[in-house]
Amino acid sequence: MRKIVILSCLLASVMLLCQTSGAELLVADEFKGKLNNKYWKGQDESWDIKNGKLEILRLGGDGNGPMDFGYGLIAFEDFGLRLDFQLLNDPAPSKMELLFRANEDYHFYQLIITPIDGFGRPNSARWYKREGNDRGTWNEYREHRAEFPFPVQTMSWYTLALLGDGKDFQFYIKEQGALVFEKVIEWSDPKNLHPKGVLGIHTNQLQHYYIDNLYLYDNPNGVNLAVEPHGKLAVTWGDLKR
Repeated sequence: MRKIVILSCLLASVMLLCQTSGAELLVADEFKGKLNNKYWKGQDESWDIKNGKLEILRLGGDGNGPMDFGYGLIAFEDFGLRLDFQLLNDPAPSKMELLFRANEDYHFYQLIITPIDGFGRPNSARWYKREGNDRGTWNEYREHRAEFPFPVQTMSWYTLALLGDGKDFQFYIKEQGALVFEKVIEWSDPKNLHPKGVLGIHTNQLQHYYIDNLYLYDNPNGVNLAVEPHGKLAVTWGDLKR
């Protein structure tokens, strides 16, 4: 019976994976060893590989210096991003700030994730954009603030999926181990201010968290919202054969 159940799950997974074929995998990083210079420029002040994860740790800075911005190297337009993250609570409950379609001349979109025990707007996703050196262009899309469908807490692992199709974006999240993502929000930028760029991370004072198992596709359909990434399939098939 157990093998039948596993086989049924495998067949369902294969069918779902077939639906996402045609998307090119641009980045697949499990952060083993040292920072992969094929994918990341990074930031010496706050990026490090620790215990097989990307550790972001920033205790100083004012959030506006060049040392508060780290970038990837792979540019994309339409995209599907999936990654695991854990927000830590030392020295304080940490938020995470992802940049996407970013350029090093301070043009980017920004997603800020704040845990339920965090400072500011707890248990929320907020969206910003910036259009160059002028900090006056670094503004929030206040109408797109969203509360998470369940408590996002420090010291717990979660998986996010961020999808971009032209000017349209969708954001999903799940607790690690859950089978299906839950939608947080979908929104659009009619101006499509940043049509192309790389991934990045912005840091500020008292930020500390881990990122792992990062997959970036050139198509939002590359991220399947109901199954594990492609690499997990072989493990499940091996279990079945045993």
